[in-house]
Amino acid sequence: MSVRSLAETLRRRAATGRIRAHGNPVSVTAPAGGVATPPGASPEEMQRVIDRDQADFQNMRRLLAFCLAADANCIDVGAHRGAVLAEMRRVAPNGKHMAFEPLPHLAQLLRTEFPDVEVRESALSDQSGETDFAYVHGAAEGWSGLIFRPLPTGEQATVEQITVKLDRLDDLLDPGYRPAAIKIDVEGAELQVFRGAVETLRRHKPIVIFEHGTGSAEAYGTHPHDVFAFLHAEVGMRIFDLDGGGPYSADEFEQAFFSAARVNFVAHA
Repeated sequence: MSVRSLAETLRRRAATGRIRAHGNPVSVTAPAGGVATPPGASPEEMQRVIDRDQADFQNMRRLLAFCLAADANCIDVGAHRGAVLAEMRRVAPNGKHMAFEPLPHLAQLLRTEFPDVEVRESALSDQSGETDFAYVHGAAEGWSGLIFRPLPTGEQATVEQITVKLDRLDDLLDPGYRPAAIKIDVEGAELQVFRGAVETLRRHKPIVIFEHGTGSAEAYGTHPHDVFAFLHAEVGMRIFDLDGGGPYSADEFEQAFFSAARVNFVAHA
């Protein structure tokens, strides 16, 4: 949910004592580098999206707090620096949590900061093996992904192609593991993650918090109707926004996508 930029802000404030890492965060200001914005967005549009992103993050915290039991299991896909993972642990301290992060240095950071979480240094998709991954250096690190997309601000980026492990979620979970919540922030590859987790989603019907925004999904040839059809028809889930609006129809979901009015959504049965 553009969580990657929020995560960096939260981590830095935690390090300086301005925020408790597992407590109640103060109002955050997300740097624009990792926020999902339409290409060529004006400064005003950028600020609107950033404001929306901050509101969505706070609503996500409420959703987790109100819906998860203390022993709920959670999965963070595209965990970055752990902002959402910290919230999952705060709300469900007795749960067995998993985090997926393909960038090696971030996976190691997560292992250090969350020693009780199973951290997998891999990207989730609908196939397994190895693949190229575009690592964007610097402030726009959150724009890294399986496919590089130009930064929405138009600035130049230093991109390093690395090789990462690729996994399907359905292949990794023990039969007795029941996830209550899954967060997916994978810079446009969310449909591929869904397809690789289809049995998990059908069987357990977890709350799924996911980002789906213009400027990212198109790089994978993904249309919002594809995402809607998969979640609605294939796994029997409805789509809402983080203000509680919905359930969305296919047309409403498409309109939200192309207008960039929303990029963060919640799916559940």
